[in-house]
Amino acid sequence: MIPAFLVNLIGGPIVKGLLAGYKAKLDAANTQDRIAADLAIREIEAGIAAGARAKEVRLATAGFWEMRLLTFAIAFPFAAHLWSVWLDTQFGFGWGIPKFPAPMDEWQGAILLSFFGIYTLGKTVQSVGAAIAMRR
Repeated sequence: MIPAFLVNLIGGPIVKGLLAGYKAKLDAANTQDRIAADLAIREIEAGIAAGARAKEVRLATAGFWEMRLLTFAIAFPFAAHLWSVWLDTQFGFGWGIPKFPAPMDEWQGAILLSFFGIYTLGKTVQSVGAAIAMRR
């Protein structure tokens, strides 16, 4: 069961964003603003749907040892690299750990965050921000 504070934390901004998007749609002065508001609303709804599907997959496969092994095999190198860089930076061990080569250097954060569903939430928050920006 998901704790109530987590539901409020995740659900609050998403629901507020949806309401802001619908309000922006109603308040739109011209067709272009209405189209932009519709697109923002669809993007937010798609983010919510993607998050729900990802949660269903995680729940359905949570008990499989193969899934746990695969998750570890994918996440461990990125997490180990992240922690190694942090330790070297904070404590000056002099390890000189290089960054991942392109394009992995750009994907590292997205891959780690996707395991926790945070990446989808981040995209949803960006969509909410875009909807609010269009309203102003």
